[in-house]
Amino acid sequence: MNNHNGTPRILAALDLGTTKVCAAIAQVTEEGQLTLLGVGTAPSAGLRKGLVVNVKDIIAAIEEAVSEAESRADVKMDGVYVALSGEDIRSMNNSGVITVSRGDSRQPYTQEITDDDIDRVLAQARAITLPADRDILHVLPQEFRVDQHNGIHAPLGQIGHRLEARVHLITSNEAASQNLVRCVEAAGLFVEALVLAPLASAYGALDQIERDQGVVLLDIGGGTTDIIVYHDRGVHHTAIIPFGGDRINNDIAQVLHTTFDVAETLKQQFGYAKFPATAENREIVIDGIAGREAKITSSRGLSAIIEPRLEEILQLCRNEIRRSDVSDMLTFGVVITGGGALLTELVEKAGEVFSAEIKIGYPLHTAGLDDGVNSPEYSTVVGLLHYGLEFEDTYGPPLRPGGVVRFFGRLSGQLKDFFYELF
Repeated sequence: MNNHNGTPRILAALDLGTTKVCAAIAQVTEEGQLTLLGVGTAPSAGLRKGLVVNVKDIIAAIEEAVSEAESRADVKMDGVYVALSGEDIRSMNNSGVITVSRGDSRQPYTQEITDDDIDRVLAQARAITLPADRDILHVLPQEFRVDQHNGIHAPLGQIGHRLEARVHLITSNEAASQNLVRCVEAAGLFVEALVLAPLASAYGALDQIERDQGVVLLDIGGGTTDIIVYHDRGVHHTAIIPFGGDRINNDIAQVLHTTFDVAETLKQQFGYAKFPATAENREIVIDGIAGREAKITSSRGLSAIIEPRLEEILQLCRNEIRRSDVSDMLTFGVVITGGGALLTELVEKAGEVFSAEIKIGYPLHTAGLDDGVNSPEYSTVVGLLHYGLEFEDTYGPPLRPGGVVRFFGRLSGQLKDFFYELF
């Protein structure tokens, strides 16, 4: 698929994490599929649990990742879809109800539902009172209800008197969002849209059938663990747990008196989510820091540090999932993605905590993925590209500098299209 001037259509994405920044560029084929052209990464600095803590550092990290992606793709990045996470994300389920009958109608129970009715009920569903410092980031559809009939996803043209829309609302802190957008703009890009990180990860790692019938996605990152719960084609719960892989690294560093970087390496090379009875208990020598003596531990001893903290994080996730109104209707169990999904024996440990089927989530449905990118840690950035492909028309013209205000402002007018794109 090409632009009107014949040039290839390009999409770009930016995942700003606590441990790394990842940029990706893809081309849309004539068949409407994605081909990944280039990916770039850089150590993340200046961002903590989704919040900007050092503007200069995060801009430099963005520029480094973008430069690498552009060099590999031989394409310049311009507009980007940006993942948003953090402790200040809030969500809730809400509904709006209207009467379909017209004021001049003598047959109020035989009215056909029109676009105007859908506009009005969606406006009702998102009409909540928010603090002055918060904005609605997403209004995600669950279902419509016409009179006594629920489970309807496309009510246009149906006959009814009472129309209800049930949605999942996600809000973000306005200042935090604007800080992120301004850092991206300072790196020479503009923001097409801010996308909730677990929603992006879901588009990267979940099949449509999983989303339709019920599944939980956990994205274990460095600073946070993101949760999204799907059932019957809609999102029913989202949450951000303020702990991730860095919390485990901190425990390792404290117990073994080493650096966070060494702790991460130990976790990756020798760590287990649950130490298997059949595994060899290998001796591990850890170099001393700043003239201190070397430390000696074992793979079993290392796993004894990792497992309790990981179990705590997974239990917090389990508690959040139970808050969902569909926690007992999740056909496909739990899919775990993100960098934390690479921990050895994670499937076995998570199965104990959730008592459900566990799968590791890898990026799906993207050509051009090589072995280095076909990894759970790239699910979010690949998902951003798929999200952009699906909703590019919904968001309309790209945002220009200062566009975060426009992004939130135009959400209301395009919400109906958002519903129909999904259903």
